[in-house]
Amino acid sequence: MQKITIKTLLRTGSVLAGISFGLSTSVYADQSDPLILAQTNAKIAGAARFCEYEEDLIEEYIIKTEARLAYLSKDTYEKVLTKIEFKNQLDAASGKEPSGGCAQFEKTFMSALRTLD
Repeated sequence: MQKITIKTLLRTGSVLAGISFGLSTSVYADQSDPLILAQTNAKIAGAARFCEYEEDLIEEYIIKTEARLAYLSKDTYEKVLTKIEFKNQLDAASGKEPSGGCAQFEKTFMSALRTLD
């Protein structure tokens, strides 16, 4: 089992999102880094959709995340797996308000978008 650490989240550019969603650094997961990125970034994009932020910014975030997932994936199987996981988590997160509310989450979303550049 792989332990999710701050170092892992930093490598995926998602530490702020992880903290915002209450992800603990002691959470265990048997996942590769692209899968963790898919889950975390999908929750960010879903929360942004729930909060009805500008659709252009959300789409930019999704496109950049999908590009990063494709780059990090080792093979075609992992690309498909991370894409499916991203879409599933995105759909689930789109129906849930982020902890702290939409006004507070906007800073987190904009910061996460900048980390994907």
